[in-house]
Amino acid sequence: MKEKIRNWVEGLNASYQPTEDKSLVKIAELVLILPALGLFYIWEYFNNYKIEYYLYFEFEDSLAVLYQNLMPVIYVGVILSLLLTMLLPYIVKVKYNDGTTDTQITGSQSAVQKKGFPNFLVICVISIALTGFYVLLQAYQFTLVSIVIFLGFAALASYLYLFVHKNIGFGVAILLVFMYAEKRANIDAQFNLTNKPTLNIVLKQHADYPILTEGDKFRYLIYKSSNYYFIKNEQEKRIYVYSISTEEMTSFKTE
Repeated sequence: MKEKIRNWVEGLNASYQPTEDKSLVKIAELVLILPALGLFYIWEYFNNYKIEYYLYFEFEDSLAVLYQNLMPVIYVGVILSLLLTMLLPYIVKVKYNDGTTDTQITGSQSAVQKKGFPNFLVICVISIALTGFYVLLQAYQFTLVSIVIFLGFAALASYLYLFVHKNIGFGVAILLVFMYAEKRANIDAQFNLTNKPTLNIVLKQHADYPILTEGDKFRYLIYKSSNYYFIKNEQEKRIYVYSISTEEMTSFKTE
């Protein structure tokens, strides 16, 4: 038992050895994945209303929804990054020691060994990131089961990416963010269905009659994209779609 504990402690203190990766490939893949992720969120959101969003799709919508959902992530990240300051003295110490070398002279050659960050420091950073993810899930009222599943996937993706194989970890991470987008879209749609938000919206073509008024008993805003307002009339069981650019209106029956 003592031998196992000693090996475990030695493993934590051992220098972290990153796996090989082709960063340019990952950046190229990310450029393609992010718009698809935004589109997936909107598509899942509109499925709650039985709306074929592809009829109204515009590329900038996928980027706009990513920006909107990224701001809370940045906010939580900035707050939790303060926790990293607790590790700053140790990081500075490790970087200072990283500049020192152990040299063995054999003839005219010298073998130089440098120490990097220990594994336990990497694990601490991962733990802080998982804490931030937990706060984010709690803020959006994910269920306990969902929180456990998402944290488990996040931990697995981190472990695979950092210690096993970056491509496998990257694949699990992509699966995780799409799962998160699906869950968030459904939570946001259900929140909208429950609260039925209203506000005063007037388009130039419809100036004599606002397309929506604050406090309306039967109509509420479903979603606003870069070029469309989606408004539902529960009394008529109809969804109205107003174009901002052309100021045209279309509508269709819904349950």
